[in-house]
Amino acid sequence: MKQTVRIGTRGSKLALYQAYRVKEELEAKYPEIVFEIEIIKTKGDIILDVPLSKIGDKGLFTKELEVAMFNNEIDMAVHSLKDLPTTFPEGAKLGAVLQRGDVRDALISSNNMKLKDLTAEHTIATSSLRRKAQLLKINKDFKIVEIRGNVNTRIRKMQEGYCDVMIMAAAGLQRLEMSEFISELIDPTVMIPACSQGAIAIEIRENDPFIEDLLSKINDKETMITTSAERAFLKTLEGGCQIPVGSHSKIDGDNFQLTGFISSIDGSQYLKETINCKVEDAVEASKAIAKKLFENGGKEILDAIRDINLIEVKGTMPLKDKVIISTRAIEAGDTLPGLLQKQGANLLSLPMIEITPTTPSQDDFNLLNNLNEFNWVIFTSKNGVVNFFKHLSDLKGSTALPETLKIAVIGNKTAVELDYYGYAPHFISQGNTSEDLLEEFYKEHNPTNQKFLLSLGNLADDTLYIRLSKENTVKRLDVYKTEKPKSVDSSIIELINNNKYDLIIFTSPSTFNNFCSFYDADKIKNLKMASIGSTTSKALEDAGFNALITAKKSNVEGLIDSMIEYFKN
Repeated sequence: MKQTVRIGTRGSKLALYQAYRVKEELEAKYPEIVFEIEIIKTKGDIILDVPLSKIGDKGLFTKELEVAMFNNEIDMAVHSLKDLPTTFPEGAKLGAVLQRGDVRDALISSNNMKLKDLTAEHTIATSSLRRKAQLLKINKDFKIVEIRGNVNTRIRKMQEGYCDVMIMAAAGLQRLEMSEFISELIDPTVMIPACSQGAIAIEIRENDPFIEDLLSKINDKETMITTSAERAFLKTLEGGCQIPVGSHSKIDGDNFQLTGFISSIDGSQYLKETINCKVEDAVEASKAIAKKLFENGGKEILDAIRDINLIEVKGTMPLKDKVIISTRAIEAGDTLPGLLQKQGANLLSLPMIEITPTTPSQDDFNLLNNLNEFNWVIFTSKNGVVNFFKHLSDLKGSTALPETLKIAVIGNKTAVELDYYGYAPHFISQGNTSEDLLEEFYKEHNPTNQKFLLSLGNLADDTLYIRLSKENTVKRLDVYKTEKPKSVDSSIIELINNNKYDLIIFTSPSTFNNFCSFYDADKIKNLKMASIGSTTSKALEDAGFNALITAKKSNVEGLIDSMIEYFKN
């Protein structure tokens, strides 16, 4: 049997492109080895509706990949190098970098606008404080807004009027073959790029000589020199991708040049230096220029930015010291723990469901292989999206969908999950149930003679199937199973028995029904229960109980808002 090497990556289109670039280069060097792609979800992929500067960036897009590597689930992890923290966790290191792509930022517009055309009347979207600071240095009156999501989603938002132009890394657009949307490649002397922008990195375990030797054959030496110097510059300034710091370097023969800057968020304080040296001195010279900036005003700029963040953290905490028990598993990227912690609460996890992918049958594989035959695919939950694309990736090695396939989803959270894979839904139901989706969908589309694919869990009812089948062809694909856990944490059950908690949250009928099988039926009526929405509350009512709180909006944010309102009264 051939030896197998597993390459870990995020699941976005761009991340997969980068992972397959690494795979192709390794396969060209080592045809006797099988290289497999493993998709790992990261925190930064899931929190798409909060500005990056508000949630921190230390390992935002890398931590879960590193955990998988240390657990021997993957043998290496592929990243955009600019996403990697400048200090690796113990036991990990940089294994190689591919030849660097375009380092520049790109201006995106619908009408071929250039940077020189922009005025205070235009709205500019970017997710980067580095870009924001440099834009405000150009014109302090520029109107700048935050934008998150994959490239397709951002472009759609722009076309719908959210902004006039956007600025993002050119390399990502070029790798996705979307260069036609670029109206200007901004000169690095006008907008200094992020440190290591445009470089693809491969992280490995220390003391893994086999993998290290494999990667030595695809490592680009010049890219390794320039990016190592830029990362040394960034590390010396104690910066991250959400502090206005950037650098641009190049090699000309034996000469190395680096220009670096640090700025206040509003661009009013802007420090820049350039250094030239021999290539072999690149890293030390980059550290020296960073120290010079730090000593000549950079420290005060960084301290001021940290003070702003500290003031925001120390705001009011209406759920301070409340003990909240959640009956869903706390997964990587789950927003619930962070949002509750921000409000001062203590969250305990008592998972009452386990979500596992189904094992696809031959009929299931046939459906996935013939997605081009369908007009619509419908997702009713985040888990439906995650496991659908897992099966699709396992089957085809890709998460690509036919261009003719339209997508309908229930709720914005499901739409956000879809965004992770590079797609924006054609229809979003604002309600929370299958009945809501049907009512809204029929008002807008009134489908007849259409072919639908439903991506569901094993416990989902046939509401969608029955109604849509009256005038259309419908196929159901169960992509995940909802199962009761085999055991629960007895210490948390004891806390509930002793009334040492403030609320227990139920996030679905299944979490409540499974909880009832682990808890004394006579005591359930005394529980202080919160429900994430009307469907879950109805399950409680059908069992003869009532929730103290039902979220007005059926998502984590709506639940927390309702909890805050409840405890204020």
